Amino acid sequence: MSQTNALAMTPLPAEDSPVSKAPPLWFILKRHKWLILAGTVVGCVLGTALYVIYHRYDPLYKAQAVFIVRPQAPNPLQPRSANGGPTADINTLLRDQIILITNPLILQRALQSDAFQHPNRQANQAAAGSAWLAAHRADPLDALQNALHAAPIRNSNEFRLTMYWHDPRQTARIVNAVSTAYLQHVKNQWKARLQRDAAAVSAALNKQRTRVAAMQSALETYRAAHDIPGLIEQQTVLAGTLATLNAMLIQAQIHAKEAAENYQQIQKQVATNTLTLSPAMQQSVDDDAALSNLRMNLLSLQQEISVSKATLGVNHRATIALELRAASIRRQMAQRRQMLEARARRAMQETALAAVQAADALEADTRHRCTQQQRLVHDVDTALTEYQDRQAAIQNQQHIATMLNDRAVMLELRRASTDRAQVSLAFPAVAAGVMSFPNLKHFLGIGTILGLLAALALAYGLELTNTRVRSPRDVSSLLRLPLLGFLPEHRDDPLLQGDPMICLRTSPASMTAECFRQIRGRLAAAGRERPLQTILVASFSSAGGASTVASNLANGLALSELRVLLIDANFYRPVLKTTYPNIGSVGLADVLAERATLDEALTPCPELPTLFLLGCGTASKTPQEITAQRTFPDLMAQLRGRFDLILFDGAPLTFVSDSINLAARVDGVIGVVRANNVTRGMVNRIGEQLRQVRANFIGIVLNATQSWSAGYFRQHYQAFFDYSGAAVHPDQRQLPTS
Repeated sequence: MSQTNALAMTPLPAEDSPVSKAPPLWFILKRHKWLILAGTVVGCVLGTALYVIYHRYDPLYKAQAVFIVRPQAPNPLQPRSANGGPTADINTLLRDQIILITNPLILQRALQSDAFQHPNRQANQAAAGSAWLAAHRADPLDALQNALHAAPIRNSNEFRLTMYWHDPRQTARIVNAVSTAYLQHVKNQWKARLQRDAAAVSAALNKQRTRVAAMQSALETYRAAHDIPGLIEQQTVLAGTLATLNAMLIQAQIHAKEAAENYQQIQKQVATNTLTLSPAMQQSVDDDAALSNLRMNLLSLQQEISVSKATLGVNHRATIALELRAASIRRQMAQRRQMLEARARRAMQETALAAVQAADALEADTRHRCTQQQRLVHDVDTALTEYQDRQAAIQNQQHIATMLNDRAVMLELRRASTDRAQVSLAFPAVAAGVMSFPNLKHFLGIGTILGLLAALALAYGLELTNTRVRSPRDVSSLLRLPLLGFLPEHRDDPLLQGDPMICLRTSPASMTAECFRQIRGRLAAAGRERPLQTILVASFSSAGGASTVASNLANGLALSELRVLLIDANFYRPVLKTTYPNIGSVGLADVLAERATLDEALTPCPELPTLFLLGCGTASKTPQEITAQRTFPDLMAQLRGRFDLILFDGAPLTFVSDSINLAARVDGVIGVVRANNVTRGMVNRIGEQLRQVRANFIGIVLNATQSWSAGYFRQHYQAFFDYSGAAVHPDQRQLPTS
């Protein structure tokens, strides 16, 4: 089996390398716990020291007075808001009073009081200023204004006046002195306001009374001019007449409508000759004189026709002549009747038209009378409404006058009595028994927190400014080097048992063994593009873990039924003999110096038949002798023919050039970096040296990865093995071979 095909059989792991960002807090606490503890202690000490200094040289005592602000009484001369209340609310009053209490005029009056000028004057002592005034003689007014703090009390109509000073009794006296000056000023303002309000209300009351008297006089004149009692009686009569006329108008409208409908019906029947004559009209037609003569002539002819028929016969000429004459009379009678009936229909139509005109005239007359009556009623109603409006206006003005009179009486009572002002003192200032500043608990708490935060910031700064390679992100993202894999810290792997250099055989269920299997898989993927039969494994610093990586890779590849040779090429500190005690004293140096044959130097591994070992042998005098000897190419040719894979455990790349020279002669180089042990600059320099000798740099294995970077993978692989063989103890699981 060829080396390339053998490596290609191993699957490439799908697990991605982690991306390490800023370390978590628990890692900082664990790594820099003594620094954090020292910073916290220093913070406590500094807080205590500051407390002692302030307690000794600058203690402060608090004095506070509380005031109650009452809303202003409503003034009838001022406008009101939409809800009927005064336009100024309690918040505005509080804000105004807070501004007023620190007014320079009030503070100047307070500075002239005994609390500032003679705080401890006795009967037999001279006047002496207070200690506060002595400490602020340069500008006492500005100092007092800055020392006083006025603020409202939430959800109340109260505000407080606070001051801090070294002497508790004098602080209370100063606050009370300012309170007294402020209350006296407010009281004077209150009295002046009452006096102004009383004068304004009195003037408004006199003016209102004059207006009411003038309105009453005008009302009496209007009553006499319009005869209001007579108008009231007339209004009743006019209202009754108007109601009767309205009823007559309705009847006239109904009659006119009926007459119009009757006329339209008669007009249509006349046009179609379908109108039936009334009995009177029919009688007038029948009583027509001409029609009666024709009827009498017809009766006479009928008698003559009867005599002629009896005497002369039916067909006689005389009889026929008489019958023709009778027929003519009948035609004349029919024509006459038709003419008379048509004349009668026209007469009926004219009669209906006259009835319509009469009904319309009656309706118009009735409507005219209603209109005139409504005007009379409106005039009377207007006069009476004007009279009632004037009465209502007089009543409103009288009500306003009554309110002004009550307000004037109330103001007089307030001026005469000792009524409370708008602001009153709820609680005067008293001398404090305990210092307000400094507070030991506060100083200790703040010092501890600040010390802890400073220590944490310093620890984070140390971690963030650390240029050492610590995580896979440093390799892949910052250094932009290929990463074959990473190995966790041994203490972070609870399943790791025995010698870590052969953990693939002793602890196959551990996370470290799984990481080596991933590195083996990635190495197989790299071998698909370019044959890798000879590989140098070297660390970037001493004790970097190259021997552990080389040993486990050799064991893993040997488990895949490959013939693997592991060579200890570190002539300075050989390590493989501690794990493989069967390695003889004859080794690589002896074979190159032709002091021993290759078969004499090779040592098979008892646990793995396909794994062979070659120690370093007798150390050479100079590092260059290993690759510079003429036998080295022949030895490499023999090894390539006898083994599928040859792994060199080389010396660190940092200190000696032996591994650099060897890197140029092998198919690939694997660099091992111990986390937090090598700087990124050193890794770049070694990488540049490998590029200069045109070595095939396969990638880096990050050893002893920090726990905060590998914790996720510990949980990941632990869950994987629990799922795949939960009933099997990790020590009893079968050894993975792929």
